[in-house]
Amino acid sequence: MAVMKEIDKWVGSRLTGVPTRSKPPGPILLAFVTVAVIVWVCVDRNWWPSPFGSYAWLDPLLAAIVCVLVFLVTGLIWAIRTLYVLGRDQRWSWWVVPAPAVVLAGLAFLALMPSTSLLDVRSEFDAIAVDLHDNPGVWRERFEIGPFDIRSAHSSPSGEVYFTDNASIFNTTIGWVYSPDAEPSGLTTVTHLDGPWYEYTSVWR
Repeated sequence: MAVMKEIDKWVGSRLTGVPTRSKPPGPILLAFVTVAVIVWVCVDRNWWPSPFGSYAWLDPLLAAIVCVLVFLVTGLIWAIRTLYVLGRDQRWSWWVVPAPAVVLAGLAFLALMPSTSLLDVRSEFDAIAVDLHDNPGVWRERFEIGPFDIRSAHSSPSGEVYFTDNASIFNTTIGWVYSPDAEPSGLTTVTHLDGPWYEYTSVWR
């Protein structure tokens, strides 16, 4: 019935010469944008299900790619409909505002709200680091600490305990070092966080 009404309206506009009013961006587009923004924030802040848990199929990289596609498609649709409403029809619709407002709110959240750092969940890192420090040669693999996905953790012969972030790719390793005796060496970059804790990046050539 709704389709027939739209057809009748279109035919009527052609017979009378009066153009039909363009549709502004609507609630369906807003829903897609809102979901994409929420997913993007969760992936960026590591609030996404861990690849080491029961939801390993929810790959964060795939989720990010889908979000980018949704942003591109919905952005194009929003631009076209907005141009038709404001330009051709020369009228205002409040439906033009919500979608970009949601995107701006997501960007503002990411820019202004600090992300979780190792120091926010330090007690959990400390417990594992001390245990591995006291048991040289022991490895732990594929586990979570707070929002962080740890690919592996182990102690070195010199006494440091290395935590490798699962975000490490190709020849670049990123993570954290528990080094109570001295600043760790042999790494590309080392940033002191607090006490015996350091953040590191190591590029292998």
